[in-house]
Amino acid sequence: MNFPVVPILLLILFVGSARACLGQTEAATDKTVPLKGCEGINFETEGYRVRTSRVEDPFDFLPWVRIRQRRAATKIAALVDGKPFLYSTVRDQAREIIEQENFLPETSDVRVKIRLELLSVENCSDNTLDVVYRIYSTQIMPVLSSLPESRTTEKQSPQESAGMTRVDVPSRSPIHLTPLAGYDSTNKLFGGARLEITPKSLWKLPFSSFLLQAQGSAEIGTVSAALTGSNDSEGWLAHSEWLLNYNYFSLPTGEGNIKGGDFSAQFTGVTKALAQGNLTLRFGGLLEGGNRQSAIRNLRLAENTVPNSAFGSLRLYAGLASRLRHNVFSASYGLEMGSVGPAARVDWRKHIGDIRHELWYPLGDHRILDLESRVTLGVIQIPGKIPLPKRFFGGNNEEFFLPGDSWQIRANPVIRAISGSRLYRTNAGDGGDKFFSYNLTAAYSLWRKPLMPEEIVKDADFNAELQNAIDVVTGNLQNYHTTKDPHYGELVALLPTVQTALDDLKQAVQNAQQARPGQFETQFEDCLKAISTAARRVRSAFQARDVGQQYGSVRALLSPSVEVDENRLAKGMTCVTELNAALAVDPSIASGSARLDSIRSMMEAEFGRIDQKRAESKAKAEMAFTRRTLSTLFNEVNLYAVSPVFVFDVARLGSGRSGFGDLRYGPGAGLRFEFASAAHFTAGYAWNIKPRPGEGNGTLFFSLGVRDLFH
Repeated sequence: MNFPVVPILLLILFVGSARACLGQTEAATDKTVPLKGCEGINFETEGYRVRTSRVEDPFDFLPWVRIRQRRAATKIAALVDGKPFLYSTVRDQAREIIEQENFLPETSDVRVKIRLELLSVENCSDNTLDVVYRIYSTQIMPVLSSLPESRTTEKQSPQESAGMTRVDVPSRSPIHLTPLAGYDSTNKLFGGARLEITPKSLWKLPFSSFLLQAQGSAEIGTVSAALTGSNDSEGWLAHSEWLLNYNYFSLPTGEGNIKGGDFSAQFTGVTKALAQGNLTLRFGGLLEGGNRQSAIRNLRLAENTVPNSAFGSLRLYAGLASRLRHNVFSASYGLEMGSVGPAARVDWRKHIGDIRHELWYPLGDHRILDLESRVTLGVIQIPGKIPLPKRFFGGNNEEFFLPGDSWQIRANPVIRAISGSRLYRTNAGDGGDKFFSYNLTAAYSLWRKPLMPEEIVKDADFNAELQNAIDVVTGNLQNYHTTKDPHYGELVALLPTVQTALDDLKQAVQNAQQARPGQFETQFEDCLKAISTAARRVRSAFQARDVGQQYGSVRALLSPSVEVDENRLAKGMTCVTELNAALAVDPSIASGSARLDSIRSMMEAEFGRIDQKRAESKAKAEMAFTRRTLSTLFNEVNLYAVSPVFVFDVARLGSGRSGFGDLRYGPGAGLRFEFASAAHFTAGYAWNIKPRPGEGNGTLFFSLGVRDLFH
């Protein structure tokens, strides 16, 4: 599916508040930002020379961007450096160079594309100045931008949220490699990596990438390997994913490890935006088989529990997600039905509920207060037997109901003050069958570098232009939905007929002209031109590469396009009617004109029956998440940020008739470092209030993710 929108290009000359400085271009006169020392100057008439020029892109740490940036900078420097300031070169020719480099290539998935090219001047002194070209490109996946997982990516890797790591360019490597590391007092220091390979084709299989992730230390080990595929659709199911996965884990409890390995097949779907663009639904299923093992010292088995066993299970899951201006919310439910060994029965049923909410708000320029909260609940019903590792084990180790990163449903009680998976002892035995946990993380960006410079973000003209660009994209999307209306299909079906009618009318006019040499020359010329123009619009509709282009050509034939001086069929009819009156009515022209007018009336009627309000409503709903995501990227996202972090966790774990067990809670504090060009990591310490034997008074926690080494 080709998303029915177009990239929006803005070239804004940021030089000063006075209109005189942009006297040569009316289109740019209202798009100015006062920069100190450069206000109110017409650089060309005042005889300024360009001292230096440079091209900036916030994502220039990506290899493919850096190549194009340097190439553009070299060409522009040869064009303007050391030469008189001329708007025709500094602005117009330089813009052509930047456009030729194409900083917004195609991607393999469906995205809304916005490209901004901003020109500013600096250091205006001694009749010399420096020229800066800033490029900001972003490609948003409309539905997926509503998900909480996408919000996490925005903070840690804005280049990925902006769609700059998945472009189709020759210099792009199909290999993505991300080093990982972490520490707590039970897991010890562990390291690993995530490898993703995205070849252009995967042996003609319905998969687009291969994933391999592994982490390990002397105490902990995890390995997963997967083949993944996805599809974007124009129907109610906007996005779907499928995955074949192998998973192995060994998690320390402080008294030994719980282990397991399994194969699974999974499908997940995401609906289009619902509730006027404020809600999306997710759902899916997973079938798996494997084994679970335990090697725990002083083991206390709860009733109906086996320490080691093969198993098979079916998981069903559903959820909803919403994104507002400064909020992301999601609620997910998962049901697992499993059996010990290869059997067609249900030995246990596991229910998981997971609610996430994130609120962020700027307190100052790009100084973001970020509050993340999460509530997770789980219950296991055991009519038969259950392997011990399938019960609930809690602590600093986080377990998920599903493999992969696209939908993270937490499936165990997480409390960062208890290291590893040490939270597992209950009165009824080891491993819980019910739990509750609440996690709060608060952070505030003290030191940061914004993705967009402050003087640009705060400029009213820039923000107006950005909103106008989004409005244009929304309008194109509305046109796309208009083409799905059945009345539009009826209208298009009339195109061959109108083409024939135009050809016949043109021939009748030409015959009349030949029969009257030297007479009414201007009228004949005007009418033939009007008919030919209408015929070209019809041919353009036939030859259009996509429905958006076709819609524009069809609309140009009819009265709704009068505001842009089109309405080509009516113009042709008016001209022919006036000509025929001057000719005292030519029968062939009259007949051809009547036939064309009849067809035009039918087309106007079909166009009028199109439900434009419905198309507009659908377009606005589908763009709602994109608008909010773009607002966040341009106004709030930082390229790097250093933030103090406060954490507070509450958890309860129970089994059988013993209830949920004691309330466990742990406050903590630390620092969060997010560097888009290098890495993101968090380090801190959480205190275990009222620790039980073997748990410790708290734990130092540390996690590290390094930027993709190949992108």
